[in-house]
Parts: sequence; structure tokens; C-alpha cells
Amino acid sequence: MKKLIFFLLLLTVISVRAQIHISYKDNPPIIDGDISDWKIISYAFQQTSPPVISPNKLRYDFGFDENHLYGVFQVKDQQLTDLAKDKNGSPRLIFNDGIELYIDTQNNSKNLMDDDDYQLIMDFMGNLTVFRGGDKYLLKIKDYKVPKDTVTNHFIMDLATKFDGTINKETDIDLGYVIEFQIAWAALGIRPHQGQNFKIDVCINDADGYVDIKPLSEKDTIPSYAFQNINRKTDFGFPDNWTNATLKGQPSYWKIFNRYLALNGWFLGLIIVALFLPFLIILVRQNYKLRNMQPKRRSEDSKLTTFLEMDKNVLSQEDAFINQAKLFVLKRLDQNISSAELADDLAISVRQLQRIFKEKLDTTPTNFITTLKMESAAKMLLNTDNNISEIAYAMGFSDPAYFTRLFKKYFGNSPSEFAKKG
Repeated sequence: MKKLIFFLLLLTVISVRAQIHISYKDNPPIIDGDISDWKIISYAFQQTSPPVISPNKLRYDFGFDENHLYGVFQVKDQQLTDLAKDKNGSPRLIFNDGIELYIDTQNNSKNLMDDDDYQLIMDFMGNLTVFRGGDKYLLKIKDYKVPKDTVTNHFIMDLATKFDGTINKETDIDLGYVIEFQIAWAALGIRPHQGQNFKIDVCINDADGYVDIKPLSEKDTIPSYAFQNINRKTDFGFPDNWTNATLKGQPSYWKIFNRYLALNGWFLGLIIVALFLPFLIILVRQNYKLRNMQPKRRSEDSKLTTFLEMDKNVLSQEDAFINQAKLFVLKRLDQNISSAELADDLAISVRQLQRIFKEKLDTTPTNFITTLKMESAAKMLLNTDNNISEIAYAMGFSDPAYFTRLFKKYFGNSPSEFAKKG
């Protein structure tokens, strides 16, 4: 009974370990052969296959986003060897130190690679050969175990490597190499989503001594050369033996917002403008009043000053019309009175009101209203105990700081300075 329980636990552990979780990356790595973009490298493998001199140690991990599958392989290898002496597209790259990555994109293959399965051979110098399964001619050959054909030139992939050591020199000890890649999901025919499953396999190709392999036949044994996958098999081109992989995670809310902003920035811009437009209008109007406010010391002989000092018992008919405007403002000092409201009370158009004020007082209706409020505020400063904020609100200003700037522009002193001198 104990042996049965132990066996079941062992099977559970193996099944858990025989699963690769590929995490979503909000900040995808830069494909440059530098592992610093990978905060955690989750998986490790120790090569055990003979007859290599120094077995390799592999650390590897994968990541994904909406556009790419990412991967990194860090290999400790004391003897960096280039047996093939070939470049991209050559099937002989398998004889170089490097990594083979197998992908069953649809998670539907059995014992043979079909046309949605891929084999990627990446050597430590950055050379790449890509095979695709399901070759129709090779499928007909009974003895051909892995029917595939190269598609390197048509495969969308970025690859970068870095190695530390010398090539084909057995007298020194090398440190190893890093392979980093990204594959466009479109190249694999996959639409990535949380929880998606497919199969992958990773194999180490390791050569620990250089020999000229060109004269050798396929049956000849290459000394100090071995290959092994992460399931410790040396016969690994068969999808039913590959490892299950699952996409885990999704973009953060911040990334979703940034993506939405990139797609709909113009719309959000309109919303922001609509929200802040009223404040901008207020600032523009305040700035206009400040610029057009005539200081009292410069307007002592002006028509407006003369009118404000006139005895109401000697007003002419036109002056009485303006006095009616004055009374309208004085009764509503705590309100934000506009030229349109003043014109409406006097039963004339704004245009007529502007013309009359220009002819009779050489000023604008807005400046007329502001001047009356400043004079009234000055009287309150001298005759009441109200503070500056209370007086500003009593004069219809919602912003005491703006009231202070306007008061200083008119009188030449701030309200507090004016009160002290008074």
C-alpha cells in the first residue's frame, strides 16, 4: 500500500513538473542576448547524456504578449564548438553547440510532426535553421521518422546570442552562451489567450571537441558530441513526447489603459479639452480684465472718474442712463455680472451699450463693472472688519487671489496694503 501511495505521489510530481507555464510580459524583453530583462528564469536542466567531456547546464524560460512568444536559454558550456561551419538554413547546425526548440502549435500532433509543427535550430553564434513538419513527400517514406522541410527564409523571428569563450579551442575553459529570441504569433498561426495550451520541447546540442565532419557518413559516430532534451530523451522529434505549455496571465490595467490611449488618444484628448475648457475660458477672461484694467492713478481725469464723482442731482438725461447702469451693478455686487446682463436690463443691445460707454465714458462695460466693484471693495476695506476673502466673495469673485491681483492693478497696492494706508 505504501509503495502504491509513493508511486501515485511520484506520478503527481512528474505531471506537475512536466508542464511549462509561459507568463504574460507587460514589459517584453529586448532581444539582444542579455538576460537582465528576465527577472526570473524559471526552469533548469542538467545534461546527463554521454559521451561529452563537460555536460552542459541549462536555464531557460519563456514569456508572451499579444504579438510574440519570447524565450531565453542560458547554457554553461566549457567547450564552445562549431562543427558544422555552416550558416542560416543549414540542417548541419545541429552539430554545433546550441538549442533546438520544437513547437506543436495546435496541440494536436501524435507521433509525427505535421504542418503546424516547427523545429528551430539555434546555435551559439546566432545561426538559425527552421523546419516545418508535414512534408507530403517524406510522409510517404515509411522509414522517414520525422517528415519535415526547411522554411527558414519565410519564418518571422528575431534571434540574438552572446557567448563567452573561444571557438574550437580545447585547451581553455569557456563559460557558455545565451540565446534569446522572439517569434511572431502570426508565424506560428496562433492567436494567444490566457489558458491556451500547446506543446514544446527543448533540446541541448553539445559538441566538446572539434573534428572535420564533412567526410563522415550519417552512420559514423562523432566523438564528444551528444544531444538530449529536457525530458532526458535522445530521440525527441515526436510530438507525443513533448512537454505541455500553457499561457498564463494577462496585461495589467495600466498596459490596457496605455493601449486604449494609443488607439483612442484623440477621443480622450477631446474629453480633456471639454473638461478644462471652462477653466481656460475663465483664465482668459481674468487675464483680459487684468490687461484692460486702467489703474486709478492714471484715470483721475478720465470721463469715468468724473462721472463717478458727479452729484446725481445734476445728471443729464444721458448721464441718468449711465447712472441706471451704475445702480444695476451696485445692487448686484456679489454676482458675476456680464455685459449682456447689463444691456438686457437697459433694454438695449450689447453693441449699443459698448458704443454708449465708449462715447460717454471712454471705457468698456466690463471695465465699468470692475471699477465699481473695486471702489466698493475699497470702501469695505476701510469701513468694515471683513477680511480680504470675505470682501472678494461680496464683490462676486470666486477666487480671492485673482481679486487681489485686480485690486492691486487698479489701486497700485494690495488690499492689505491699502487697508494699512487707509
